[in-house]
Amino acid sequence: MGLSDKTIKEFKTILEKKTGKEVSWGEAEEGARNLAGFAEVLYKQANIEHRRELKLKDSPKGFHLEGNGYTCAICGKTVSNEETWYDKWGIKCLICQKAIDKKIIPGSLARSDNSWYSIYDLESRFSINKNAMKQAVKEGVLKPRIVPSASGRPYVYLFLIKDNKEVLPPKKLTESHLVKEVKKDGEEWFHSEPWYRFVDPIKHLKGYKIINYLKFK
Repeated sequence: MGLSDKTIKEFKTILEKKTGKEVSWGEAEEGARNLAGFAEVLYKQANIEHRRELKLKDSPKGFHLEGNGYTCAICGKTVSNEETWYDKWGIKCLICQKAIDKKIIPGSLARSDNSWYSIYDLESRFSINKNAMKQAVKEGVLKPRIVPSASGRPYVYLFLIKDNKEVLPPKKLTESHLVKEVKKDGEEWFHSEPWYRFVDPIKHLKGYKIINYLKFK
């Protein structure tokens, strides 16, 4: 991707004003090239989405996507070609789409992962393993929506916040935090820390029954 000297110079000036540090020509060229590449990716993706929306007008109930390597927005499984289904809610695998068709789960879950918790969410945000999760379900504390596999066995457990209002908090209360770490050479690094390292978990989740199952590391 060729960039003019004028473009690199303008990007260099912007970087120096923003950082308050001198930026070399090579650093400015690399930064400008990365930014241009990112913009190109966004442009291509926008075109793909536009073509899909146009196709939805002819096939409003949805259609299979062509190609490999798509990710189901609900279960996270990688699917390709006729294993996929695309509609107004986005990309799903056929198993999750069937659960939507049967009204086991709403299609809106594919667009908003802030409205539900997965088993992975319970593990990563609360350190609740599968055994503890199953115990909470058995006791009636957690109410899951269970997506069945083709054989009828549980494929995915989903915990909608609206089904568990007194148990699960809004996801924004359990989001991890980015922490800046400065190395000896002055270089800055960022890493993620769980939410409960910054608050008193008991007070933070007061009123939510999930607190009785928490096992913080």
